[in-house]
Amino acid sequence: MKTMHRIFMSDEYVAEAQRLWIAQNKMLKFVYQTWWSWWLPRAAMAALIIWLIMNGFDWSITAWLVAFIALSLFAEWLGKRNLVKRREKLISDSSIIVSMDENGVDVVAENSNSHSKWAGMLPPLAYPHGVLIKFSRLSGIWLPDQALIEGSPDDVRKLLAENVKDSGPGRK
Repeated sequence: MKTMHRIFMSDEYVAEAQRLWIAQNKMLKFVYQTWWSWWLPRAAMAALIIWLIMNGFDWSITAWLVAFIALSLFAEWLGKRNLVKRREKLISDSSIIVSMDENGVDVVAENSNSHSKWAGMLPPLAYPHGVLIKFSRLSGIWLPDQALIEGSPDDVRKLLAENVKDSGPGRK
């Protein structure tokens, strides 16, 4: 059995892959995808600033809190900017061919190619519209079902279930 995906490195593809990769890591998900982790502390500090101003407290404490809010807004902007820059760095007008068979996963790009054996891979994450294959904790590839040019989504999931350790039906 063999499957093949042709992935076009578009902004949409990289943004979706980035979103899924961040979502599978609890800390990254909390920082990047949980709105209240950024806005709840800001709202509490804004309320404290208003209370301090109304009660005539020292302006230096108020200035520090305003600076912390400004710094948190800058940090959020910088984080989003860095994700966009990373996407821009990955985007090219080329495509990547990812093929899988009983021997492992082959990734062929314009200037490189690689082969990964099944034994070295981490359990993949199966979604209704594709599979996130993890080569390591920091490296992986998103294989959307719509990018399949050979085989079927069921073939992809079957190959992964049969060959990657701990990737059975209990996975996401």
